[in-house]
Amino acid sequence: MTRLWKKKAPELALLVAGVLFAAQAGAADQDKKQSVAESFTANQFGERLPQNLPFDTEQVIVGAEYLNLYTGPGRGYVIDHVAEYGEPLWLLKRRTDWVKVMTRTGKTGWAKIAELDEIVTVDGEAVAVPTPGIDEYREQGLRVGFVYGDFEGANSLGVSVGYRFTDNISAELRAAQTIGAYSDSQTYQVALLHQPFPQWRISPYFLLGTGINITSPNATIVASEDRQDTTMLTGVGVTTYLSRRFALRAEVANHYLLTSRETNQEIVEWKLGFDVFM
Repeated sequence: MTRLWKKKAPELALLVAGVLFAAQAGAADQDKKQSVAESFTANQFGERLPQNLPFDTEQVIVGAEYLNLYTGPGRGYVIDHVAEYGEPLWLLKRRTDWVKVMTRTGKTGWAKIAELDEIVTVDGEAVAVPTPGIDEYREQGLRVGFVYGDFEGANSLGVSVGYRFTDNISAELRAAQTIGAYSDSQTYQVALLHQPFPQWRISPYFLLGTGINITSPNATIVASEDRQDTTMLTGVGVTTYLSRRFALRAEVANHYLLTSRETNQEIVEWKLGFDVFM
């Protein structure tokens, strides 16, 4: 037993030392976050409030060594001011992944959200500014779309109004005007869209719909009557989110026209457009 203890004692000592070191390091990090608001640097700024401070703004304190403030919400803008450790800031508004802030002197600037990972409240509690992501796009229920495409060799312009019922299911009302060499047509459809992976920024979808197609032949020698046919619609597409309000869409759809003639007609449509979230 004595020999076994002598062999295990060094290993146990190292294990205990490692646990104690990790606990001390975690406690030191926690103390650092909690002591930002009470540090000498924070206290030297005093409790001065900026003039023309908007109502109901959140005050935070810089916990990093410094924070760059830009003249606009983008890397293309220049750094106009640097906030120091312990300096109070007021969060005004957010634009994409940038936040507009105001200093105690009333000067405004833009900070990148990724660089706001070390800010605390006046009580010393850590503040996390949410980064815009795909969740914000899913929260936008209503959207309006505009598309341009090729409808079996003819130019097609269309608009749509869509509404998202769940993360995966949405419905659309579609209207399109097609201008061809021999005939023009108007299409009015309702479609159901399914997104299997709504959390992806580039998200594929499948669609199924129905509607009517009104064809007007451009006859000059022999008079022709307009034709109205029921259409069935299937297709696939992909949506790419460009910003919080805009998304780019590409789609290929198969229109199956149920005509009154002996044979039905099948038309393939390619189109590209964008959605605006309301």
